[in-house]
Amino acid sequence: MPRMSASARREQLVEAAIVVLLREGLDHTTTRAITEQAGTRLSAFHYAFRDKDELLGEVVTAVAGQIERGLREAIQPDRGLAAAIDDGLRGYWQHVIAEDIPWLVPIELAIHWRRTPGLEWRATRLWAVYRERVREVLQSAADSDPQHQAMETIDLAGFLVDAVTGLAIQYLASEDAEECARQLDLVIRAATLLTGLEPRPAGRPRRATTRSVPYRRRSPV
Repeated sequence: MPRMSASARREQLVEAAIVVLLREGLDHTTTRAITEQAGTRLSAFHYAFRDKDELLGEVVTAVAGQIERGLREAIQPDRGLAAAIDDGLRGYWQHVIAEDIPWLVPIELAIHWRRTPGLEWRATRLWAVYRERVREVLQSAADSDPQHQAMETIDLAGFLVDAVTGLAIQYLASEDAEECARQLDLVIRAATLLTGLEPRPAGRPRRATTRSVPYRRRSPV
């Protein structure tokens, strides 16, 4: 069997770490649990990463990529910014409900790093990474939409990341899909009005999304 490259090994361990994080939580996401999930030896971990926090930093990048792809699947930039906000948030929310995107992972990591002296900067960087990924998606729609007013897309992205993260936590606690859907409508309306655009009329058909992200939360085994 050919030797796995360092980059491929890192990717393998990041994927395994996400699975373990979702299944067992951060407290039980040890290097041993990660390597067992990856089907490799503990020595392979130290070949690829200095320590667990370095790996968790790569987890942030991987999850940010999943979130960005989920948003890009849901929107067509040439339809404008208002449609991008509406389609993007509704498409992403379907991933939250279906547990297709590991959205809980960055929340756990942010809490962990904020509570760990010397690692607070990682929590700050985490949220900056997610805001920037969302901003890039929104900017592609804003560039094709001459009607929107000059609200900085980084501010809009920050508002949406914070609002939808809070809504996801509400859904985790309550599992009240109907109430969360109502709140999502309010977030979409508020975000659209902040750009100076008109929200999409209620009942207008929305673009269907395709779920292809392989991270579904699993029960402990």
